[in-house]
Amino acid sequence: MQWKRQISGCTFSFVFVVSYFTNKFVLSVLKFTYPTLFQGWQTFIGALLLLLAGKLGWVEMSRITRSAALSWLPGSLLFVGNIYAGSRALSRMNIPFFFTLQNSSHVVSCVILRIIHKEKMQWLKCLRQKPPGY
Repeated sequence: MQWKRQISGCTFSFVFVVSYFTNKFVLSVLKFTYPTLFQGWQTFIGALLLLLAGKLGWVEMSRITRSAALSWLPGSLLFVGNIYAGSRALSRMNIPFFFTLQNSSHVVSCVILRIIHKEKMQWLKCLRQKPPGY
């Protein structure tokens, strides 16, 4: 059972890195000037793959109510803004520098949590991916 988890993690990491190199190529080398359209296409393909995974039983999906969907609207708009800003930044920066800036947000949020809560946390506990009690 553990090997399935490792294969899933390796597959995700591989697709993550390949997608960023693809984005960098399309935005920088091909000079594609509509990053929102490109990201929208990628999101559409991702949604299709998610629906396919749901149909195959790989992921558990359930229907959501209209009020639940509306409550996600502000976050969705911020997400679209984040995608646009990330695309603009990726088209102008080197990939290692972009990854460093993008992933440093986790460290910043951990430091802010430490300062706000003024509790002594272990750094590894703060940086883990799963929420407590999961």
